[in-house]
Amino acid sequence: MPQTSDRRPAALKFPDGRTPRIALALQGGGALGAYQVGVYQALEEAGVTPDWVAGISIGAVNAALIAGNKPEQRLERLTEFWQTISRPDLMPLPAQIDLRRFYNATSANQTMLFGQPGFFKPRLLNPWFAPAGTPGAVSFYDTAPLADTLARLIDFDQLNSGATRLTLGAANVETGEQITFDTAYSRIGPEHIMASGALPPGFPPVQAGVDLCWDGGVVSNAPVSMVLDDQPRQDTLCFMVDLFDPVGPVPRTMSDVLDRQKEIAYASRNRHHIESFRATHDLRRAVNALAARLPKSALEDPEIRRLAELGCVTTMNIVHLLYRSRKYETGSKDYEFSRASIAEHRAIGYRDTCMALTHRPWFRSVDVNTGVVIHDVVSHEGEEAVISKPAAAHPAAGRKPRRVSGD
Repeated sequence: MPQTSDRRPAALKFPDGRTPRIALALQGGGALGAYQVGVYQALEEAGVTPDWVAGISIGAVNAALIAGNKPEQRLERLTEFWQTISRPDLMPLPAQIDLRRFYNATSANQTMLFGQPGFFKPRLLNPWFAPAGTPGAVSFYDTAPLADTLARLIDFDQLNSGATRLTLGAANVETGEQITFDTAYSRIGPEHIMASGALPPGFPPVQAGVDLCWDGGVVSNAPVSMVLDDQPRQDTLCFMVDLFDPVGPVPRTMSDVLDRQKEIAYASRNRHHIESFRATHDLRRAVNALAARLPKSALEDPEIRRLAELGCVTTMNIVHLLYRSRKYETGSKDYEFSRASIAEHRAIGYRDTCMALTHRPWFRSVDVNTGVVIHDVVSHEGEEAVISKPAAAHPAAGRKPRRVSGD
């Protein structure tokens, strides 16, 4: 397991001088994953090197490309991957919103019909006519091209060297449980990356060790939980990169309904994970404060000492980077792979992260009893800010349902 470096720039340290572990948590989201490339580009240019990268689905692919290459090759490999899995644009990018929606819809339909080069291709037989029990009977696309792409762009000896920890999330098809693959405990191969991104019914399940797996987002699309739940706990600065926004306008069309449904389904669990962790972490701090007030004689009791050891004073700073949809995007945005859209997503991720690095919100002092702080990066439609709040007070930490007539 990589050790936190004490040589990090002062800008990456907490106000009291503590050196945090740097983690990067990458959510799944198909074509929107290009946003994460822009995030990593900004971090690399600022000299921010993650000790740990966790990912689910397309976030797992980006995470593996980072951990599976030497630092000087990472951005090049990420760029090559996204260039490989996209097609050249067939026409100039329209500026008008309605025309851009048509352009994006055409690109998404092309993906559905023909797949994406270096990623997946349609099967010759419709699943309804394929022999039962075969991959063709349980998926619409063949992901063999992705296996070839991963083999070409990732050095699996480097990935498993321990230089950068890698954790991936998947779902066990038979038990429905979330499972994790972690280089801190076992070797990760291409099958584990593909398992994390095997989204049904498009892609077939993947055998990874003893587990038959689907995409981790089927259970939880929140890789940040892997970082928060890790033991032993460490002071952590986590860049949480999400691709779906749980907050949005009331749908007005069926296209809007499909878009909102997808946003909520893939984004909502983050706030529950963070709030649950905050409550537990606050309790650990209370235990630590209580133990500090006990006389030394009390701590000689093995049971009291065991309970006191449950206390913790670590601080978790979460920089929340969230892709927010453009006005012309619809529910097909996660499988719309035009190079124009990929370039836009990457540029937005780069812009948002540069703003976060400029503000350095984790460098601000917080109350001694606050163990988890979320720094929400807002950079959308002319609004730019970094809002830092304890997790319980943050919009992502959970909301009480609004009461409406008839409840």
